[in-house]
Amino acid sequence: MSAAAPTAPATPRPGLGIGPDGSYTRGGQIAAFLLGLWAMIVFLPLLVVGAMLYTRAEEIYPTDPGRASSLVTWSWVSISVFPPLAAGLVGAIGFAVSMIV
Repeated sequence: MSAAAPTAPATPRPGLGIGPDGSYTRGGQIAAFLLGLWAMIVFLPLLVVGAMLYTRAEEIYPTDPGRASSLVTWSWVSISVFPPLAAGLVGAIGFAVSMIV
């Protein structure tokens, strides 16, 4: 019989573009800049939401890395996925209104 060595609980994986210490990686900085610029051009309020989510993630990273990772993911979604959806919605509404008139 051999005794298994106790294993430490696995730490949650940092969010996209975030290094193990909780700071941006070089690729993460570039992607955040480009996607933030895209969000600012397409839909400014989502850029604000993304910035607030990431700021909150930085604040809670030392105490709750899992929650911080989730907030980082949502900040990425708010500046990459939601702006084109919002632009498509505005375009669809504009198209519908033009068809009525």
